[in-house]
Amino acid sequence: MSEEVVNNIVKSEEENVPKNSLGENKLKDSLIKALKLLIGLIMLVVVIHSTKLDSPQQIKKVLLADPSRLLTALFFVIIAQFLGIKRWQILAQSLKIQASFLHVTKLHFLGLFCNNLLTTMGGDVVKALYLTNKEQKYESLLSVMIDRYVGLLVILFVASIAAFSLPSDTFHQNLAYTTWVILLALIVGGATSLLFSEIVARTLERFRGLLEKYKKEHWPGKIRELSVLTKAFLKNYYVFGSSLLLSVLSQGFAILAVHQLSLGVGARIDASTMFVVVPIVLLISVIPISPGGLGTREAAFTYLLTNAYITFGIEADFAKSAAALVAILWLALNLLISLPGAISYYSMINNRHYQK
Repeated sequence: MSEEVVNNIVKSEEENVPKNSLGENKLKDSLIKALKLLIGLIMLVVVIHSTKLDSPQQIKKVLLADPSRLLTALFFVIIAQFLGIKRWQILAQSLKIQASFLHVTKLHFLGLFCNNLLTTMGGDVVKALYLTNKEQKYESLLSVMIDRYVGLLVILFVASIAAFSLPSDTFHQNLAYTTWVILLALIVGGATSLLFSEIVARTLERFRGLLEKYKKEHWPGKIRELSVLTKAFLKNYYVFGSSLLLSVLSQGFAILAVHQLSLGVGARIDASTMFVVVPIVLLISVIPISPGGLGTREAAFTYLLTNAYITFGIEADFAKSAAALVAILWLALNLLISLPGAISYYSMINNRHYQK
């Protein structure tokens, strides 16, 4: 089934590419995806084994975790998801895409399902593909891109503010400096991309012959189109403000969910530390070396939370196991919250409207 969806995404490109090249590209793509999955699984196994989370003693700790804290974490995650869905709907509507809340909800969970469980497909690509008709594919893609960028920007902004209230030890100070540098880089990178989009488009036009050779002659025009749409979004103060507010609430509930998991396994830590650690972990999980951040997210959680717990006076061995346990519980929550996407997947790929 996944191959049918991917074929729909690249159908327009395939008509101009030799069959041999298509076969080679698909094989290469499959090998890369398999390698990423293998890397993620290896990192996850290393985290579990190195923290002895696979031992009978640690398994007992999982079973003894406070169920009320776990349920609260699940409740917070659900709230965060629906706030994020509403943000994406507002962004899409600002780009003249008429999408109901129900439709956007289905696509959101479909994206989670593809990212976390159906690892052969990219969730963002699928969301952009099915959001609207082919004539608005660039608006659809831009809505997903802006939604992702705004989410990252806001969570780092919240982390940067929380960083001012961190303890003064070396670990927390380094954590604060890292957060501020990443936020600055994200702002500068976004502003630079927008300000110099016309220069990039003109530069590409000088290599028109090369672009035509690889069937990419439309790139300069599409860069300009995306730039115009992005500027229109920024000038719409209602949409921009609503997106920021919903992002703050969504990311805040997600961070509080992780804090509840930490309390549930008996590792008490200051909430301000969580508001810095979680954004950095989520940013690291975006690095495309494994599907859905599998392995990288758990390794980052384990390293950062272990050091944070130790600074709060938690014994080193317990700090390490507790950090890994929080990481695994967060992974479990992500997998659980992705399950509704299976319904969207099987209903939409068999629907003639979405097949078209």
